[in-house]
Amino acid sequence: MSIKASNINKRNLKQLSNSRHESDIIAGEIFKPSSEPLHKIVKMSTEYETDRDKEVEVITPAGSLDELDMMGASVERSYKPVLMGASFIIFCTMRRLTPTVPLLAALLQMLSASALEDGDTDETVVSYKGYQLIRVFPMDGPQVDLVRSLVDKEEQVTLWSRHFAPSRGVDTYRRNQSSAADLLTSPQVKGTVVDYLDTHHIAHLVLIQDLQTAIESENPPMEPEDEEWENRGGHRLSWTRYHRHKGLHKYRDSRANPVGTTVSRCTPSAFTSLIVSDIDSYLDYLANTYTDICQTEIIGKSSQGRDLKLLKVSTGGKGKPAIWIDGGIHAREWISPATVTYILLHLVEFRDQHSELLDSVDWYILPLANPDGYEYSHSTDRLWRKTRSRVGGSKRGAGCYGVDPNRNWDFHWAPGSPSDSCREDFSGPRAFSEPETRAMSEFILSRQLEIKVYLTVHSYSQMWLVPWGYKEEKPRDYYDMYTLAEKGVEALEAIRGTDYLLGTAAELLYTAPGGSDDWAKGVAGIKYSYSIELPDTGDYGFVLPANQIEPVGQETWAAVKAIATHFADGHN
Repeated sequence: MSIKASNINKRNLKQLSNSRHESDIIAGEIFKPSSEPLHKIVKMSTEYETDRDKEVEVITPAGSLDELDMMGASVERSYKPVLMGASFIIFCTMRRLTPTVPLLAALLQMLSASALEDGDTDETVVSYKGYQLIRVFPMDGPQVDLVRSLVDKEEQVTLWSRHFAPSRGVDTYRRNQSSAADLLTSPQVKGTVVDYLDTHHIAHLVLIQDLQTAIESENPPMEPEDEEWENRGGHRLSWTRYHRHKGLHKYRDSRANPVGTTVSRCTPSAFTSLIVSDIDSYLDYLANTYTDICQTEIIGKSSQGRDLKLLKVSTGGKGKPAIWIDGGIHAREWISPATVTYILLHLVEFRDQHSELLDSVDWYILPLANPDGYEYSHSTDRLWRKTRSRVGGSKRGAGCYGVDPNRNWDFHWAPGSPSDSCREDFSGPRAFSEPETRAMSEFILSRQLEIKVYLTVHSYSQMWLVPWGYKEEKPRDYYDMYTLAEKGVEALEAIRGTDYLLGTAAELLYTAPGGSDDWAKGVAGIKYSYSIELPDTGDYGFVLPANQIEPVGQETWAAVKAIATHFADGHN
């Protein structure tokens, strides 16, 4: 009996995994990552009717060679390494096949089961054809209340961004900015919404005529040479397109990269690391290439088992101030992890241009804090915001997924009702209910005396936000925080004149409890805690075209350099 990979399903996987006959196994070639479900990319290379003298070539991660030895396979070590991202993939020849039958069967089973059992893989891709983004301009308090009432009552109207407070005379760079909010409306209620706004004399304009069209033109397809895992210095990130996360790690060997593991060289785990993350692979590449200053660390796992991989950049030494940067807390904000990896590109690969920033400052950088949601926003729902944990309780909340990770931090956290679990700002059943936020908080607390700056990168609105966000009152040291942030904003604006607002989240946006920046200041005691809302101001919103990655990255890097220079110069 031989089973072709194209016919793999739960039934014949069970037959394979229970088989102990040489002729029951096929040699599988695990191809490059794909948008297809995992069980569809396990392809046949050759179908073997095996015997003890047959040689079989398989592709395996470098880290699994020891696993093959442990299974009793005879592995000929004259293999050909192929650099795929930062993972050394090995073409190895195996002899004496009988002991390897369970190993290869398990490999096929694990790759397929991770796709078959995960709830995200078989969902229909969400279309936003006919959806419009409408900007409204409420002129006074009553009109603001009318807009809020519209959003609260109409489920097919989503609030994308709002800044209702600039008229208060706060310290901002756009003091005369009109109060405005961006509403995403479905085609079913578009006419009703426009009639409502007209009836109440609320000015409005359409920013995006058809959201699906904007989504389809946002991210260019990958070039053929990129699809072939070309060795472009050991990674695939280009900063000309948005890269996916991909691979699930439910079945990762616990001996390979467990939580808390520090990896100074590329050490991919067995089996499932064949399906790798472009973003994580870039961190591995940096750690493998710049071994004197870079280390990766797995600080936790997501709800679906993906790694939360952080890069520490340090020249060594004790007593140095540290800067924390995270991105991708909200899944749909693709420009965020792209910008954070762009910061890493310049911080590490162009270090000779700013060596003092590494000599005087340590860096902890987590480009993707919500990998499950991020991958789901690529595969299924472009506008997904939350994590992908299973939540719910009431009829309305039953079957809903995810918690807003920027409402889930244990500082003035507001409990979310189970009936609200389908809302995109659901704060969760309890503070730190999400493994992602919990892992981040534990890591930060373990280094709270080192970390002097906390930067969390979001989009959109072009704002540099200072605590507090949970209330309108300012911290006692607000002036110190504002002054340092001003240096960052001025450096940013000097690159291409991008206009940023500077002030508290409560002033410029709205009050919101449970945010990471408030927690970083209020619990971890990090004085300079900021949230950066990247471009744009609504022309594209969350679907900012990929051709904006580099210009946004350049100006954001300039801001980060200005902040870091403050500490490199010896200031506290």
